[in-house]
Amino acid sequence: MRLTVSILWLILLGFAMLTPGDRFPEVNAFDFQDKFIHLLCFFLLAYLWAGVGKKRNLNDWNLKNWIIFLFLGFLPGVFLETGQLVIPNRSFDEYDLIINLLGGFLGILAYFKTPSILSLLH
Repeated sequence: MRLTVSILWLILLGFAMLTPGDRFPEVNAFDFQDKFIHLLCFFLLAYLWAGVGKKRNLNDWNLKNWIIFLFLGFLPGVFLETGQLVIPNRSFDEYDLIINLLGGFLGILAYFKTPSILSLLH
């Protein structure tokens, strides 16, 4: 179940970040809204993919766990942000990239340091 949710979340993020910018309504609910959304999205992505290996102890992670997490839980933040360079009405933002990576780092940290809120996904 967790693998399915992780894949769906990655696809949804890809769709949202690689769709031309003029396809979405402009919403400005509060300052730094865009950065908060990036942080939350990539936090959840990393948290979900970290759990695909189902090992809560960092010492139990093997090379396969790290490769899966790196390519599916962390690097999409880099690829999706840089992919916006070729999408109409989208632009690369180095601050978004930093926030994506920070969200990924916080997501994996939360996975290893807190009880699973999403235990039903295991």
